[in-house]
Amino acid sequence: MKINRTMPEVKVTAEHIEQFERDGFLVIEDALSSEIVGQLLQTIDGLEAEFSASDHRRNVFGLDVRPIVGKDPLFFDLMTWPTTFPLAVRFLNHYNLQLMTSHLIKVPPQPGKRNVGWHPDGGIPGIQIGGRRAFTSLKIGYFLTDLLSPNMGSLLVVPGSHRLAGPPVFEAGGSDPVGTVELKIRAGSAVIFQEGLWHAGATNSSDKTRVVLYFGYGFRYLRPIDYIQMPQELLDRCDPIEKQLLGHKATHLGYQAPQDADCPLKPWFQERFGNQWLPD
Repeated sequence: MKINRTMPEVKVTAEHIEQFERDGFLVIEDALSSEIVGQLLQTIDGLEAEFSASDHRRNVFGLDVRPIVGKDPLFFDLMTWPTTFPLAVRFLNHYNLQLMTSHLIKVPPQPGKRNVGWHPDGGIPGIQIGGRRAFTSLKIGYFLTDLLSPNMGSLLVVPGSHRLAGPPVFEAGGSDPVGTVELKIRAGSAVIFQEGLWHAGATNSSDKTRVVLYFGYGFRYLRPIDYIQMPQELLDRCDPIEKQLLGHKATHLGYQAPQDADCPLKPWFQERFGNQWLPD
C-alpha cells in the first residue's frame, strides 16, 4: 500500500530557520493527514510480531527497533516526505546527505519509568566545537498518537541546549534540567530537532501507548546509525535521490569528495535554495 502523496511541499521560510537555530527544534503541525496516520498505525500493528522478534530490537520496555525504512512502502515514502524533508535539507544546508536511521518507538503505559533518559544525539564521542556539539545530523519525529496531557510519554526538550558548552544544568535532586519543556503534540505532527538538543522521553502514566517514527539525516562522510548497506532490491526501486539517501555513490570518493553524479540531491537543493550551502 503506497501513501497518497497529495500533501503540498513545504516552503521553507526565514522564520522556520530562525526558530530552529534558536531553539534547536521545530514542531510541524499536520505534517501527516489523519488518513496517513491511520495507515501507518495499521501497518505497525501488522508488523509488530516481526519487529518484536527482531535481532535489532533494543532491550528496553516497549518496542524500539531500527532500521524500518525498507519494511513497508509507507515507511519508505516518509524518507522524502514533502511537509518535512525540505526543512531537514535546508537546516543541514547541504546536498551531501544520507539517511542515518529509521526508527520505531512504542512506549506503553508504565508510570515512573522512562523509555530513554536525557541525552544529545550524534554518537560517541560526539564531535565538539568549543565545547558545543557540532551540527552534523538531525531527526524528524512523526508522532502517531495524541500527546496533549503531561506524562503521556511525549518528547522532553531543553530549548536552546544545543548552544550550550556541555550539558544543561539540573536542579539538585531533580530528574530534569532547568528549562525543560514537555511538548504537547497532536497525532500527525512532526518534530525536527538537531543532534545537540538535549532531549528525553517523558514517563507514560496514561492509558495509551505512545507511537513515534524517527527518520535521521546527516552528512555522508559519517557512518549511518543502523545499517551498513541497504539491500539491493530496495535500492533497485529507488529514484536517484532516494538511492543517494540510502548510501549509493557513483564515484570512488563519493562520500568524502562528491561529484555531481554522487549527489542528485544537489540540483534539487539548487532549485529550492540556490547555491547557499555550507562551504566545501
